[in-house]
Amino acid sequence: MKLLRTASVFSVISLARIGYIAKGLIFIAIGVLALLALFGFAEGRVTGSGGAIHVIGHGMPGRIGFGLLAAGLAAHVFWRLYQATVDPDGRGRSAIGLVQRAGFLISASFYGSMMMVALSAVTGLAGNGDAWQHAGEELVSHTAGRIVLGLIGLGLVLTGLYQVYRAWAQPFRERWTTGAGIGRLHGPMAWASSYGIAVRGGIFLLLGWQLLRAGWFASSDQIIDVATALWLISRESWGDTALGLVATGLVCYGVYCLLNAALRKIDPVPRRRHSDR
Repeated sequence: MKLLRTASVFSVISLARIGYIAKGLIFIAIGVLALLALFGFAEGRVTGSGGAIHVIGHGMPGRIGFGLLAAGLAAHVFWRLYQATVDPDGRGRSAIGLVQRAGFLISASFYGSMMMVALSAVTGLAGNGDAWQHAGEELVSHTAGRIVLGLIGLGLVLTGLYQVYRAWAQPFRERWTTGAGIGRLHGPMAWASSYGIAVRGGIFLLLGWQLLRAGWFASSDQIIDVATALWLISRESWGDTALGLVATGLVCYGVYCLLNAALRKIDPVPRRRHSDR
């Protein structure tokens, strides 16, 4: 029984770390592709998670890359669901704790959709790239749907604000290991991570604001994804500078995910209270 429990704990920890790696690679790819486009390289493009998945997947022979990405994203979906249901971080059942755990469920659905993009490439079945737009058109055609869009938008705005707070407070540092030779690197790694988290929070704010506008004006044209958000930033008069800063931030966020894969202290056993600020 003890051996089985140990194997179960090891499996959860391994899946969590694998998921962080897949997530990190996708964000790094989005940022690097945008930077390449900014500096005029033919390989560059302003894209979102779907485009990044295809670039990474095509970087390996056959469909191996897509299969590995799909497996890694499935691992991250599992970890998010585990955080939401088992509550290993001890967030509890307070109002704030339940909101945070609900956020894990939303995150699981988001990365689940990314997993389906990778799976569609593995199976050779083309995914419907306009599915989100069609869903938006259906929602704005009904009063209840516009309310749903508004609530989702409000949730994204609040999530963005919380990410900006995390970037400033750096609670994630308490979850990193402090072994010899690593502790003194925490400062630079933490500030680079904070920059990435803040940029990602800003993107959440933009996406959420657009969803609020879509619900208010009953217009699905207001609904945008990450790729469109980056494109809109690049079209501003100060777009090159802003796009460079945002793309660099996305790379930093991807590195932050890889740091979590390597350094995060993961304890799958539920705790009674959450120790993070």
